[in-house]
Amino acid sequence: MIDLHTHSTASDGTLTPMELVEAARQAGLTALALTDHDTVDGIEAALDACWGSDLILYAGVELTVRFEGHGLHLLGYGVDHTDVTLRDTLHSLAARREQRARRMIEALREMGLTITWERVREVARGSVGRPHIGRILVEDGYARDLNDAFARYIGSSCPAYLPSASLPVEELVGLIESAGGQIGWAHPYRGKQPPNVPALLPVLLRTGLTGIEVYHPDHDPAMTAVLRGLAEHHGLWWSGGSDFHGPARAPGRLGAVSVPPAVLEQGPFADNGLYR
Repeated sequence: MIDLHTHSTASDGTLTPMELVEAARQAGLTALALTDHDTVDGIEAALDACWGSDLILYAGVELTVRFEGHGLHLLGYGVDHTDVTLRDTLHSLAARREQRARRMIEALREMGLTITWERVREVARGSVGRPHIGRILVEDGYARDLNDAFARYIGSSCPAYLPSASLPVEELVGLIESAGGQIGWAHPYRGKQPPNVPALLPVLLRTGLTGIEVYHPDHDPAMTAVLRGLAEHHGLWWSGGSDFHGPARAPGRLGAVSVPPAVLEQGPFADNGLYR
């Protein structure tokens, strides 16, 4: 079992890196990638947690961009998580991400919801993201569950939503490459109004991307087949994972998406796992 798209409390997940690794071992995973939003700060703790086990850990990061009028997510893999330039740039993005969360909470308060930054910060245990805000909305009875919180308050086009801070794609590609990694397009079909993927992909590839996420909970079999075909047509490496943020957010478990073992034989995954 392989899961190459997961999040911890280093960004907007609900499990610490150590808890995430333990959950992966309990789930029977053989390979795990930690791909927190805008940070690699959780990689070292996850690597420590892998000590003495057979679990292969891949260092990754998920980044947000605006491209051709679309909000896209990118996945960088195989990075040197100790690279100073990478870490400094990501810390700057994370600070802007925190400001975004504060402004979203202010917007919710202006709507009459009694939600506070201090409470959300305490729940997060790390970098604050939308799932942490959503968790408080659920706990306070403003939403039935996280999906409802996103649908009514903090999802794209909702009253309290604000776009993520980002850098141009070319800068992010250069950043990841300088840290020894490669970058691909994350969950291309995710969202209520996904772009025309076959048309947008060639344009996006000209910025330097070399891969694409094929297997994801939001991709039905037809979408998966299209993406796998596009990967083969354009000579791209491909990836897949559950996009795990914690047990309370769908799909709620690691390894929820079946990813073929051949994924580890190509691109940034071939002989690029971390062991301790």
